[in-house]
Amino acid sequence: MSKTSTTGEVRLRKALRSYDVFFLSVTGMVGSGWLFAEFGSLPYAGPASILSWVVAGVFFFVIGLCFAELGGILPFTGSLVRYNHYSHGALSNFLLGWAYIIAAATTPPLEAEAILTYAHSYIPGVYNATTGVLTPLGIVLALALMAVFTVIQYIGVNVYGTVNTVVTAWKLIIPILTAILLLLFTFHPSNFSLKGGFLPFGPASIFVALVPSGIAFAVEGFRQGLEYSGETRNPQRDVPLGLVMAMIVVIALYIVLQISMIGALNWSNLKLTPGDWGNLSNSSWAASPFYHALISYANPVLSAFAIVILIDAAVSPAATLGVYVGTTARSLYGFSRLKYFPKIFGNLNPRFQTPTFSLILTFIIGAIFLIPFPSWYSLVGISASFTVYNYLAAGITNHVFRRVAPNLKRPFDPKLRLPLYFIGFLVGSLIIYWSGWSIVNPMFVTVAAALPLFVVGYNSKLSLKRSTLVAFVAAYWVSIAIIGVFDFLNLAPFPYYWAAYSLLLILSTYFLYSKTKLSEIKAASWIVAYNIIVGVISYYGSLGIGAISFPYDYLIFIVLNAPIYALAVLLGYRTQEIAEIEEKGIPVE
Repeated sequence: MSKTSTTGEVRLRKALRSYDVFFLSVTGMVGSGWLFAEFGSLPYAGPASILSWVVAGVFFFVIGLCFAELGGILPFTGSLVRYNHYSHGALSNFLLGWAYIIAAATTPPLEAEAILTYAHSYIPGVYNATTGVLTPLGIVLALALMAVFTVIQYIGVNVYGTVNTVVTAWKLIIPILTAILLLLFTFHPSNFSLKGGFLPFGPASIFVALVPSGIAFAVEGFRQGLEYSGETRNPQRDVPLGLVMAMIVVIALYIVLQISMIGALNWSNLKLTPGDWGNLSNSSWAASPFYHALISYANPVLSAFAIVILIDAAVSPAATLGVYVGTTARSLYGFSRLKYFPKIFGNLNPRFQTPTFSLILTFIIGAIFLIPFPSWYSLVGISASFTVYNYLAAGITNHVFRRVAPNLKRPFDPKLRLPLYFIGFLVGSLIIYWSGWSIVNPMFVTVAAALPLFVVGYNSKLSLKRSTLVAFVAAYWVSIAIIGVFDFLNLAPFPYYWAAYSLLLILSTYFLYSKTKLSEIKAASWIVAYNIIVGVISYYGSLGIGAISFPYDYLIFIVLNAPIYALAVLLGYRTQEIAEIEEKGIPVE
């Protein structure tokens, strides 16, 4: 993939064209999302979910342009958990990267759940249609699927990559055919103007539907193509062109699928009153929407194609499952390269050149989330929100690089860059807000709970005495555990709970900075401010207890995000690593 110059600088081989970026992005965006999200969005927005796909496409395209620039500057393995290290140092990057690792590690169980949820049509006993979750047998089989693909990534990554090229074509063809058949044989225009009309839940529902339905989860896979921006022949043209083509094609496909799903709703088969959008999630169709849409009309053509859907429901999620097992492991590998984790996670098997222990930890994290969330719908919002939390860094990091390292080589250099950076941060933050307090709260606590892991792993740089290290870790974890228990059992009103959480973050950051005087500790203060402020708005806003109604909570949220962004950019600094890259070029890894 690369060659080394006589000066030791890595120069990436410029081999990829726009269609390569296109197919890489398509692969990431078309997985289990298309099998569930079109139906999952209806209880939140009804027919207006069509507009939710448009909003998702625009938002993630803006974020994608920010990542395209970073991909050309820092073309590293596990790069999504490394970018912010070069602008804000270790702690800020660790917290953002930890969120991404959680997100990536929850994707394999999500895809395994998708496979088995659709498979309940021909494998009895794996899914409980009444409760909407996998049975104990289904959980065991999901773990087995994850284990199989862990082994494949361990010994057969090259073979898997070849197969994935073929699978990408399949992943496009089947959804297209599904939409065409449903539009031809089952389309009911009246479904778009039932009780409540096109916007049965009001305009805010367009945004509310983005995260819990799986729409954001489906679209955020665009990044698979952007990670190769430094290897395109003409990045100024090929990266945006490939990205634009992929976004347009996939979003158009999802919109057509959404229209076909709405038009195909057979209310008598659903046993619901026409227009009862809110109860769709409790219907029999929720487990395998497109399969039920095809078989509910007793049409021989549709019934025959329903079998193809069941096959695709195994193939498409399986392909994505395999990709993200490797993605998570390589993110852990990236953490090891940055010395956040022990060296063992950066060690490669001498025969297969794969990160053995990182693959094992990937499986363990996935299992931890699979067991308490044995449903695609219950886990998808968590995975999507953790991913977008990491995306907050894209615009911020680019903005800091412009200030502290203006001479960096930028194969992709977007126009109107400064407004683009802030908008990228803002839309990512809005997506987090739209996930709702029920997800924002555990996500912020999970991110904060990882701080002792960083302190232990990075102590070679922090240089804390052993007694101080042990006391800090013990006190921190005991404190956050107590705070979490009080919240879970509703033993403290929100102001007291969030004050305790905020105080823990502030005092911990101050303590570490006072002991080390490291700029990278101070530079992480923007995350502390972000979590505290966004948490308050999320709780009191329209997606929390509703004390601040729509659209005023949105306006307040946008206004308060501006100073947080400014603080994050101000705290960024010229790290030693980015200075070396600006002066000497990309190091050999």
